[in-house]
Amino acid sequence: MATYRLVVSNPPQAGVNADEAARLLGLTPEQFQGKAAYTIPEIWFAHPDRERAEDSARALEAAGCRVTVTWSEHLVGFPTGLRVRGFAFGDKELVVQLEGGEVGIPYDEPVVAVFCRPREQPPDLAAVARPWRTSQILTYRDSLLEATPAVGALTAGDESVPHLDLFVANGSEARRFTVIQNAVNFSGLGRVHPRAAANMEALVGSCSDRLARATFDRRLVGMRLRHRGNVRRAGSEHRRGFSYASPGLHALLAAVGRPLEAISQPEFATRLAFLTLSGEG
Repeated sequence: MATYRLVVSNPPQAGVNADEAARLLGLTPEQFQGKAAYTIPEIWFAHPDRERAEDSARALEAAGCRVTVTWSEHLVGFPTGLRVRGFAFGDKELVVQLEGGEVGIPYDEPVVAVFCRPREQPPDLAAVARPWRTSQILTYRDSLLEATPAVGALTAGDESVPHLDLFVANGSEARRFTVIQNAVNFSGLGRVHPRAAANMEALVGSCSDRLARATFDRRLVGMRLRHRGNVRRAGSEHRRGFSYASPGLHALLAAVGRPLEAISQPEFATRLAFLTLSGEG
């Protein structure tokens, strides 16, 4: 496994010198403007040499870009998600109910919360995008993920389902509590809505109101899913650099850690969003 220094975009971008930033990334100004308008963090530059990557980051910042520099190891060794089955709002803390017990998150605890709600897809497109789910072959990785409540990444079947991740400091690391819209009991809201989506929004709103020191990231709301099966050929005008489903990202993830080769886009975006907010450099 190789170690890379990653330069990750930290949207929103404003007041950027597009000509200079495009030159630094090997793009045309028009191609860079599309990247700058993208509201979701993505890798813009990666290199094994720390100085070269950090020089690139400084140059992008001088051109007016908002970027974060981190190690690929943080992307690979990301906190395992503990799936939340239910919750309750107490007087002083949010209680999350897990498979093996309960954990209290005090309302004054520093929390990083990432809410991901992918854009809805027509059912026929979703089925085409996940052909492996219609197969009778279940990979070893999938069998592990589906057999345990502790999920390192959302499974393929969860890709289009909204989820909320709560990251709470745990010494030098973070504990990650994952609420998946179709796999949680919403009775803790008190008033349960008929639609799961409305309940999820109510949960996010309640957490935002009560967790006084939380940083809430909604940049992944409305994200368009690009599935792994859509990887373009090398040199394609589309998906240049390290955008999701691009040849460049596919090669980078294979180099930094094999578990990332099959990562879903919501999980990948969640990791990058957290890294831009947590200061994990």
